[in-house]
Amino acid sequence: MTTVPSCFAPDVLAGQVALVTGGATGIGKEICRVLGAHGARIVMASRTRENLAAAVDELRAEGVDATFGVCDVRDAEAVRAVVEGAVTDGGRLDIVVNDAAGNFPAPMSQISPNGFKAIVDIDLLGTYNVTRAAFDAWLRDHGGTIVNISAPFEQRGVAYQAHVAAAKSGVDSLTRTCAVEWGPYGIRANAIAPGSMHGTEGLRRFADAVPGSQDRPTNPLGMHGHGSDVAYLALFLCTPAARFVSGQVIAVDGAGTTDMLRLGAGQI
Repeated sequence: MTTVPSCFAPDVLAGQVALVTGGATGIGKEICRVLGAHGARIVMASRTRENLAAAVDELRAEGVDATFGVCDVRDAEAVRAVVEGAVTDGGRLDIVVNDAAGNFPAPMSQISPNGFKAIVDIDLLGTYNVTRAAFDAWLRDHGGTIVNISAPFEQRGVAYQAHVAAAKSGVDSLTRTCAVEWGPYGIRANAIAPGSMHGTEGLRRFADAVPGSQDRPTNPLGMHGHGSDVAYLALFLCTPAARFVSGQVIAVDGAGTTDMLRLGAGQI
């Protein structure tokens, strides 16, 4: 469940359909939960049917109108089938959230060419495949909102994340390009860059790869975020309140990427 109360009207997304890739677990599932709790019909997309079915059952028990489609975002034809299915079943497609991602923290010297390519294909090519399919199937003629889940790596180098940083930098650039080229169609595109999020697979994997790295959050707020912190920003970006917000990459990281000196309490 979410950890903070909503300040949005529960029907702010009523009548809208949202496709969320990577929606069966982690941040993606929390985005599904929050968008669904505010009236959107949710279509989850992921590779694993069992995870999708379990997540849909969980959200339905909470009163969310949810369904799913199985696809690997690297497979453009499979993606297109899921997107077109969402449009057919829901009668529309207002919101696209690209959360599907891969990660295995490792020094760049130990990342194979295939490993590097796999992450770029999931994170960057996958975002393109889903976004392009949604544009062709609905957004071009009706407008809508795109929210891409990025990472706060673009402004600096991050050890053990060369492949992810490269892919997510591409996602940021793709987001801005979509905002510029597709704005005239009534399409807004933004990205969210989450910092360390409590309970996520990404945080666990990084802690396993770099022991002790997550013992104490190093951002100025001194805490890990929660999926709901990302989900509520995604919700805002999908509401009319954000009608003039497009082409932006917004970090949700407790000022972690802003604090270059990593000063602690009492040092200033």
